[in-house]
Amino acid sequence: MVGQALLGGMVPPELVALGINVLNYAMFAGGVLIKLPQIVAILRTKTVKGMSETSLATEFLACLSLCAYNLLMGHPFKTWGEMALIGAQCAVQTILFWVYTKDKLSVAPRALVVILVAAITAVLWLGFLPRALYPALGLTQTALGSFARVPQIILNFRQKHTGNQSIITWGLSLAGNTVRIITTFASVDDFVALAGYLVAFVLNGTLVTQILLFRANTEEALKRKD
Repeated sequence: MVGQALLGGMVPPELVALGINVLNYAMFAGGVLIKLPQIVAILRTKTVKGMSETSLATEFLACLSLCAYNLLMGHPFKTWGEMALIGAQCAVQTILFWVYTKDKLSVAPRALVVILVAAITAVLWLGFLPRALYPALGLTQTALGSFARVPQIILNFRQKHTGNQSIITWGLSLAGNTVRIITTFASVDDFVALAGYLVAFVLNGTLVTQILLFRANTEEALKRKD
């Protein structure tokens, strides 16, 4: 790998490999906990105030497309497996949003989307996607990841608070993006995968900044919870 070769020129290859493996498995531990603080906060407060259904659902689809892309490309599970854990937690958050939102939701379109996602997943799993379209699938994750966070970022700026958004969750996400930029560069010669982590780094950094910037407003907004 190009990145690992460059690092190997300055550090013994054995230490480079060990360091990369430690970072990879640390990502699994972080992946288990990354969304847990937000899930706990929702269950405790029984509110999804300040959260965007579009962001939650789209982030789940982004995780799903990233997992599908890496599986099809044959990349080692240790270089992306935490995204499967994060995707599962995103699914839980979306369901909790449907349960606790005070807005009236239409069931039919949401059920249709769930069925459509399941069908597309089956198509990918059965290997019907032409290999020439694999990069498009990888870029889909980047586009969806951006679309997942941008509505939340806009909502935060609009309402001047971040609701139940957790500094722990987004801080871990930002740290995870940093680690994945390093490990992907070192272990996988795949610019599509690397670009996705770079874009996510910028967006997650923006969310962390908003949480810190609007902290006082957020505390006041949660006190006024209906």
